[in-house]
Amino acid sequence: MASATRENKQGSAKRVAVVGAGVSGLAAAYKLKSHGLNVTVFEAEGRVGGKLKSVVQDGLIWDEGANTMTESEAEVRSLLDDLDIRDRQQFPIAQNKRYIVRNGVPVLIPTNPIALIKSNILSAKSKFQIVLEPLLWKRNDTSKVSDASIQESVGGFFQRHFGKEVVDYLIDPFVAGTSAADPESLSMRHSFPELWNLEKRYKFLDLYSSHYFL
Repeated sequence: MASATRENKQGSAKRVAVVGAGVSGLAAAYKLKSHGLNVTVFEAEGRVGGKLKSVVQDGLIWDEGANTMTESEAEVRSLLDDLDIRDRQQFPIAQNKRYIVRNGVPVLIPTNPIALIKSNILSAKSKFQIVLEPLLWKRNDTSKVSDASIQESVGGFFQRHFGKEVVDYLIDPFVAGTSAADPESLSMRHSFPELWNLEKRYKFLDLYSSHYFL
């Protein structure tokens, strides 16, 4: 009797189709199913994971796609606990040492304004644009921070504040590592809501006050 009741509930549940079995699609399907919906996931490829995959060639193994994640959102922490995969998390040995490749050479990303000034990771113009950001925005027309920015991309947001070079060498590598995506294709409001709200409140952005990138 109980089994029949469960089958009737499943049959009467709303049916939802999720297109794409990447991380976002699978997470969405899991959330919807946990709310009692009848979910079907469609995937064009013969595997799940989307851009995430491991490749084996000539005895070597490397991972492709996003390689890091943030736990700033409560939903992410809750998902890890629900799936019981906390013990499978891997943390970098040196979390304060991040590198990018510029001109074919790995360059350490500076973690404070003084180290930034001394480094050769960015041009002098970009360095001063980061350091002087609060002063520059006090002089600018604050109407730039308007409802139109709701649709602004991650790339457009940071270029507006710090210039294209910062987007190319700091923001793009980070977004590629966490989202496996182009910063121009992601919504700033939904990808980094804390920073988006920070700009709305204070009209400027301090890159070094954020734990995301530096």
